[in-house]
Amino acid sequence: MPRGRKGSPQESVDSILLAISRREDIDPDTMSHYLDRLDEEWAEGAREKVLHLLRSNDAMAQAAALRILSELATDFDLEGLEDFVTDPTVSDLAKLSLSPILKELGSEMADDGIIEYLNDPAGAIRQMQMRLLELVGQNEMGVETILEDVVSMPVERRFAFINWLGNSNDPRAANLLIPLLENQTGKVVMAVIEALEQLGPIAINQTIPALNHLIATSSNRQLKQQARAVLGRLTMQSMLGSEDAAMMEARQQQYTAYQARVSSIDGSGTQLIMLSWLRPDGLIKGVNVLYQDQKGIKDCYGVDEMDVEQWEALVGDLDEQGFSSFGVSFEYARAVIMEARALNRRTRTKLPIAYSIWRPLTEAGLRDKKALAKLPATALEPLPLNSETIALARRADDLYHLKEFSSWLYEPIERIEPFISRYWTAQNVFSSSTNGRRKNKLKLQEQQSLLEELVMDALEQLIDDKWRTTYVMRLLRQAALLQQVGQSEYVPVLRATAALLDPKSQIALQEQVFPRTLLHVSIEQGPLRLMVESLRSGSLSSFPVEFFQQD
Repeated sequence: MPRGRKGSPQESVDSILLAISRREDIDPDTMSHYLDRLDEEWAEGAREKVLHLLRSNDAMAQAAALRILSELATDFDLEGLEDFVTDPTVSDLAKLSLSPILKELGSEMADDGIIEYLNDPAGAIRQMQMRLLELVGQNEMGVETILEDVVSMPVERRFAFINWLGNSNDPRAANLLIPLLENQTGKVVMAVIEALEQLGPIAINQTIPALNHLIATSSNRQLKQQARAVLGRLTMQSMLGSEDAAMMEARQQQYTAYQARVSSIDGSGTQLIMLSWLRPDGLIKGVNVLYQDQKGIKDCYGVDEMDVEQWEALVGDLDEQGFSSFGVSFEYARAVIMEARALNRRTRTKLPIAYSIWRPLTEAGLRDKKALAKLPATALEPLPLNSETIALARRADDLYHLKEFSSWLYEPIERIEPFISRYWTAQNVFSSSTNGRRKNKLKLQEQQSLLEELVMDALEQLIDDKWRTTYVMRLLRQAALLQQVGQSEYVPVLRATAALLDPKSQIALQEQVFPRTLLHVSIEQGPLRLMVESLRSGSLSSFPVEFFQQD
């Protein structure tokens, strides 16, 4: 979409295009300003100058042109872009590079439609494929970009791409093949194993650890047999002993650990884990993993070539978005990731493709059970259930004074909504029936009495053993995190609360402070949560109309 005019023109279009096509260190604010200026001049010649950049044989200039077009091109530019593709004087590689933009704009020329306008289709596709491998060889970000497109391909095209990678005789192809061992159907994984064998010894440093990992983690017997057979043949071809093969993973490139950060567990059981490494050139390489405690790893994205200031800015931005995090030991952060990874296996939740790309870094050296056993505990044990523990658990309402527990409200909100509606509908009744200062005390007493009644009803109707078990683990995992970061004051309260909440404790819910406080706060804050959920969905139809009524 056009970005709109902002301020008076300063830099010329030519100087901006020169800067974008020659500099790799442009900060986001400057780039945004450049794009705004180009947008102002888009219809007055800027677009044609960008397309002229795309015609050049300079890879950096072409990359700059594609970046600008991906930001600024709209439906109004579609005809001009299609004319560019049909121009016989334009290089085939430039035409092919426009395919993603044409696809986004809904052009019929996208994908296969562009082939008929190429001067040398076979040669152009080979060039594009080699360009892909060059991108893959740079860093994990290039792999991530390509594989996001690969996994969305129709299956037959995916098979063709995998087969080409196997026949490419290029070790960089393994960077694309290996992540597909974890994220595809059995037939696709079988094709990937065959492609890795076709690559042969040239990629063995990556292939052997990857096949060992597949054998150790897959539950598919046929895939494991195929992987073992290929692993044996590759080892023999490479003239490697078993000890040499076992050391392959250790010889993969490693980076110096820079920083590990972990957010507190929020009310939905979600936690962000951030790992970063220092590259030899002093820049930062990092990965962010989103962990949901009912599924496992839910999302993952990497960053690369960031300076220290940019990394700190990213941490600050995430903090503003609600993912405030603590600096922790690298091993503790990796332990949380491995816990999440194990949950993916148990729940059969597919891993994000990005995690498979970054796994060699995040899980380096953690392949065997001995290494995993040395990782720190991600959850503490509950306290023994005795009178002291029961007394400690009475302080559970103090947890809501900590920002780490501010989002711990009842989920899903749809189940508690009837209780919220009853409570807040009654507020209008109380407001209209009690006027004057002398009646305020009576009004507050009636409100409190109703709230306690609703909490007791909700305890019976909403809290079951599954809910209790889930929150026991959240309490104990939060306790482990607070202990890791030196905030141990509330750790005994968390462990005591978990001991009472355990379904085996035989302590009645009505006698437990934590579930009562959680429901109390959830009902009182209900209208605000319902409003937020309604705004997220773009509709207020689900928001009870009585909350808008005035006295």
